[in-house]
Amino acid sequence: NDTENVSPDSFLLRNYEGLNFTDPRVEEHAGWLLRGLKGAPVVILCHGYDSNRSELLSLGTVLQENHFNVYLFNFRSLAATHEFSDLGVRQTGVLESAVEKVLKQPGISTTRLGLFGKTTGGYATLVVAERNPLVKAVAVDNAFKTPVEMFNAQIDQLIGTTPIFRVVMDAEFRLLNVRTKAPQLSEDVSKLNSVPKFFISGRDMPALAKITEGFYNHSSQPKRLLVIDHTQSAFMSGTEKKEYENQILTFYLQNLRLRAD
Repeated sequence: NDTENVSPDSFLLRNYEGLNFTDPRVEEHAGWLLRGLKGAPVVILCHGYDSNRSELLSLGTVLQENHFNVYLFNFRSLAATHEFSDLGVRQTGVLESAVEKVLKQPGISTTRLGLFGKTTGGYATLVVAERNPLVKAVAVDNAFKTPVEMFNAQIDQLIGTTPIFRVVMDAEFRLLNVRTKAPQLSEDVSKLNSVPKFFISGRDMPALAKITEGFYNHSSQPKRLLVIDHTQSAFMSGTEKKEYENQILTFYLQNLRLRAD
């Protein structure tokens, strides 16, 4: 979804800048860097499937108001010609490039990094967090272990569990991804044993909610779980959205120091 309904100017933000980067395919991605306290860590926000960076701008503003630097970007490149999604694999490489770019900016802590991601962005968030020791706090909303799980969740929402359609579409998805090597996440995300983890389970996406709660149940402390009725922005009331954002803010305030000791 390329339609950006809001921008930093819509929120009357002044302390921000456009910050684009290129991914491993040398494709350019648009990003906004919201400036917080000089030397404070940055929280990188990763939008989900069928969405873009503008969906998370309200959350980014809340984090910035509490002195975090915040980076929001689009997984889809500015000159994208492909329309097929591998549901998280390409996003992983894009997020790694975003991390590399933003940590080179002046005024950003280079030793403490927070990540947040929804659905496909959540999958990429967990993969990158397992790879990068600079990640000190990670939060995901309705994540999954493999792209096939995300595919099945989307099919459930679109057409239900009709057997013939599921078999045909599943075969087509696997065929199109036959050369794609998707990183495999374990249910206990064991490489994040010492990293504070916040799992958000939305009942409006039941298949992914179950997987996300599985991450929580099998992973080690420190960890938190939030179960709510809605995490999709289109279905959230104003009160639900405020509580959602406050819970995420509280997690980062408790687990990502603004200043180095």
